[in-house]
Amino acid sequence: MAMVAYGVLMIATANGQTATNPVSVSIDAPTSAVVPVSGSTISVSGTASATAGVARVTWQTSNGVTGTASGTGAWVASGIPVAEGNTTIVIRAYDAKGLSAWVGLVAVRPSSTAQSPVMISRAAELPPPPAL
Repeated sequence: MAMVAYGVLMIATANGQTATNPVSVSIDAPTSAVVPVSGSTISVSGTASATAGVARVTWQTSNGVTGTASGTGAWVASGIPVAEGNTTIVIRAYDAKGLSAWVGLVAVRPSSTAQSPVMISRAAELPPPPAL
């Protein structure tokens, strides 16, 4: 399985100084920054590392829902709710010193009220066009 890192990786500071050994976090699955979703939840997995050790990995959606992933070095965030439309999901890894890094993706879920396009299967059944 290929690992794909995408999004913006942010490095936090401690006491006003940039960390010399930053935290890193990446998403292994899904493998795209924009993910089509058919259900109401999504699972995201990846890896995180830090010189001081990864203390926890959390997630937050653009709809304000938050949670904690299972695992730290290799982590899985399951059951993340996805609203109809676009939902941004931010994964953040924290080290033992409180420094963090994040990466994100967008889950796209179609509206359940969207109407299906009209399909015409046999043109011979259509009436002739009006005369001009």
